[in-house]
Amino acid sequence: MKIVFSKMAITGCFLFLVIYVSIFYYENHKKMFSNIRQKQNIIVDGLDAPRGKIFDRNGNLLVDNKMQNQVIFYNLKGINKQEVAIRLSELFTFSKPSIKEIVEWFKDTKNMTNLLSKEEKYEIKKRTQSYDDVITHKIELIIGSISNKELNIIKAYALLNDGYTYSPKVIKNNISDEEVNLLISKNIPGIQIETSYERHYPYGNTLNNIFGKIGNISKEDKNEYLKKGYNLNDIVGLSYLEKYYDDFLRGTKAKYLVNSDNSLTPIKSSQKGRDLYLTIDIDLQQKVERIIEDNIKKAKTFPNTVNLSDTFVIVSNPKTGEIMAMAGKRLLSNDEFNDITINNISSSFTMGSVVKGATMSVALANHIFDPQEKVYDSCVKLRNLTTKCSWKPLGYLDAIKALEQSSNYYQFLLAIQMLGLNYTYNMELPVDENSFLLYREMLSSYGLGIKTGIDLPNEKIGLIGNNISPDLYLNLAIGQYDTYTPIELITYINTLADKGKRRKPFLVETIKDNDQIIWQNNHEIVDKTSLNEEDYDILFKGFYNVMNNSEGTGYGYMNLNLHPAGKTGTSESFYDENNDGIVDTATITLTMAGFFPYEDPTYSLIVISPNVSTINDNSDFVYPLTYFISRQITDFMFENMETS
Repeated sequence: MKIVFSKMAITGCFLFLVIYVSIFYYENHKKMFSNIRQKQNIIVDGLDAPRGKIFDRNGNLLVDNKMQNQVIFYNLKGINKQEVAIRLSELFTFSKPSIKEIVEWFKDTKNMTNLLSKEEKYEIKKRTQSYDDVITHKIELIIGSISNKELNIIKAYALLNDGYTYSPKVIKNNISDEEVNLLISKNIPGIQIETSYERHYPYGNTLNNIFGKIGNISKEDKNEYLKKGYNLNDIVGLSYLEKYYDDFLRGTKAKYLVNSDNSLTPIKSSQKGRDLYLTIDIDLQQKVERIIEDNIKKAKTFPNTVNLSDTFVIVSNPKTGEIMAMAGKRLLSNDEFNDITINNISSSFTMGSVVKGATMSVALANHIFDPQEKVYDSCVKLRNLTTKCSWKPLGYLDAIKALEQSSNYYQFLLAIQMLGLNYTYNMELPVDENSFLLYREMLSSYGLGIKTGIDLPNEKIGLIGNNISPDLYLNLAIGQYDTYTPIELITYINTLADKGKRRKPFLVETIKDNDQIIWQNNHEIVDKTSLNEEDYDILFKGFYNVMNNSEGTGYGYMNLNLHPAGKTGTSESFYDENNDGIVDTATITLTMAGFFPYEDPTYSLIVISPNVSTINDNSDFVYPLTYFISRQITDFMFENMETS
């Protein structure tokens, strides 16, 4: 009995093991087969999802999406693309095909060997000529005999073959409802009507060149986008905000499973891109643009303004770096204006005395002089150089009065003392590269002469002079040597207004996914100057007197109810008047930079008007363009915005 029981137990265990292994194998085989089948399924992407929208600081919609109908081709199994091209050509007129597209059509649809002579076949065989070169030459000879009807088919065929095999091909954009109904009735294999989106601008051209453009990936950027997993027919941001924030603005495509009957089953829905909320106040922006245009037109009726065409304005918050308005306008010969707002980050100018807050900071930080000590304004005469003076005799000056009256002489004395010397008439002034670095290191801590880091691609800096001489060293000390961009100038005045804390200027405050904030600007401090509180008290009082004392060079430039502080500048510049590539016409550039309220600055403003006046022997008239523009902007802000 024991032996029988043992045999039965062994047999039972063996049967159990066989059944278990069979079940385990079957389940795993089924799972493996399912995985293989799933991998063999073709999954295709849909079109680009709607991009995120762009709003101003108050929620006003600046950039929207406008729906349009597109003809899309999906290259599914078993479709005859030649037949599809013929049927599409009967419904739509396409652009002319390229030589390459014509060659591909002939190679795919004709027996090209019949076109070749024995000699050509022999040359191809010997590899003295390539097959493609010979065929291309043959087709170039007969291209004039190809009918417009066939050319239209060829272009349709080229569109069907564009891009990756299974990616959707855009055949026709923005078709009408009548065309949609007609196309549906034709039931062309692989052709679908889908909704796409193009950018729409509710405020017209305002800030358009700041928003940037969208479009297909360029050849130059192809490899970069392919590494990120993009398809070559994807729509991406090509410039400025659209490009800088493309990873957020770009939506997520839908995905479809291609069924055995070539129909598509959605497996993942599309998701629109995230929305940008800018720091721009669109009402202030539009007002600034109108003020610029009105005042340039008025200025052109006055003498010496033949070369005046441009003006730039930026309004900012010095405590954060946010840009509330940024405008650039150019008057054209037809009395129309061109928007050149983007030049605020790429064009540079000699700014003049407006930067004396930064140049005086060099002497303040190094404690080389007594700011309360008064000196009598005069001229500096160095050996072998012409005399250099202030714009007029200014009497006795301390540091605050020197800023108020914009004394060049005072700045010259400080520059000489920075070299460990005291000024004497006809002295030699030994300068080297380090002499210039003394100033440029301080200037860069204010944001002058370096990239500011604004959230736009392709920012450029001004020209940093390479020549070294005593005369140029003194010019640097009064803002008459290196050039700076408008965005550098607003960064400088913001840093001064916030007592040495430099932040990046920026245009995007938050990014939202529907109503949820997914990114917030942190207003990061990127640098600090080496000045102390007492040093800034001197600069603040000097800048306050500039705008509020009747003798100040900027008196009346800003609405006095705002308690403004600031600095003006006048610089000699040069202009290519006859477009011969030679910058040879001497002109005057006017600048203004200020902030308010003086006690706790929350707003800043810069105005730059290049080539306001052309220097000539007949008249020294300079139209005060920056005065009128800055005054009208601050009047508007006082009346319409919370400024206290």
